[in-house]
Amino acid sequence: MATATGEFPLAEKYAYLNTAGVGLIPRSVVEGIQETYGRYLTTPPYEDLFEEFREGVEKARQVFAPFIGARPEEVSFQPNSSTALNLVVQMLDPKKGENVVADDLGFPSDIYPLLALKKKGVEVRIVKNRNGLVTAEDYSRSVDDKTKLVMLSYVSWVNGMKFDDIKEIAALAKRHGAYTMVDTTHGTGYLDIDVEAWGVDFLATSNYKWLLSPFGAAEFFCARRNLESFQPPHVGWNSTAGGTRTLNAEEFTLAKHAKRFEPGNPDYIAIRGLTGSLRFISKVGMSKIRARTLGLVGEIMEGVQRLGMDVLTPADKSHGSGVVLVTSRVRSGAEIARALAKKGVLVSDRYYHGGNGIRISPYFYNDSTDVERLLSGLKIALN
Repeated sequence: MATATGEFPLAEKYAYLNTAGVGLIPRSVVEGIQETYGRYLTTPPYEDLFEEFREGVEKARQVFAPFIGARPEEVSFQPNSSTALNLVVQMLDPKKGENVVADDLGFPSDIYPLLALKKKGVEVRIVKNRNGLVTAEDYSRSVDDKTKLVMLSYVSWVNGMKFDDIKEIAALAKRHGAYTMVDTTHGTGYLDIDVEAWGVDFLATSNYKWLLSPFGAAEFFCARRNLESFQPPHVGWNSTAGGTRTLNAEEFTLAKHAKRFEPGNPDYIAIRGLTGSLRFISKVGMSKIRARTLGLVGEIMEGVQRLGMDVLTPADKSHGSGVVLVTSRVRSGAEIARALAKKGVLVSDRYYHGGNGIRISPYFYNDSTDVERLLSGLKIALN
């Protein structure tokens, strides 16, 4: 892709097919971050640099919100998506006799905060996938009037299954008085996301994968209708209404927008990097990025099947994403991944309900030559 020329030097050296692990950061974004750090040597950090950073955070809300169909006031920045997921569980505070529901294709950080509720007597219901697929119908058998929270991964971290019926699942939860939380980490940046159309209550996403940004910041969406319904479990000077000059130690008033979930200084540098990466993605174009990514996925699925490997990712386009999981009957995933790495092809080995294989995740900085390198490496690794 022409606009990516020179921006991803690692993609020129390797067949980097591991964005589901960590994405590559554009050169221009890295240079922007370095420039920002350099400002510490030339600009008084308080108040000049501090105010500039804080203005940058508000700008980042405005830039990010359209990527998920939200309003800027519904977006807060968290250290990572795991923090946001735990934040929701803490605020909802399910009680003994109630239940929470998730599925077995979700990322562990989506599930662990729910499992921790067992000690309180909360029932944790895990919907089982059927041949790598989970649907609203599957969830309907587990959600009832005692359900407090439905937790979803928009795209499975392991086999790449994408939900095409989140709106139906959110409506199901609402009918039973439950809330819906969706983790879109493996879809934000190249797949369509619309929290308003979906009707979900909360969303979290990580930046260091498909959003091509540094570690240190993640986004948490809380629907405007819920913003003042829950008391944040963590409060601080930054979560209050007004600026630093209105602070006192006797009382506080929480901000009416999502900043109420940010108790202290966020990672200003990581957020600066996110803004740069989002602008880069917008310049390339989401539709182009999606077409390139899903096109490469199609090439990969066809190629590995010709080699006799089993694809554990749904084949229909409605459930497809940028993640493919394949297994071999003659080599373990770890063995294959090591053999590919020696050939400059980078993927992840992953375990999947008793089996294991390799997870392949191309992005728009890849092209068909990377797929050819992958398939050539697999021919050798499988013999």
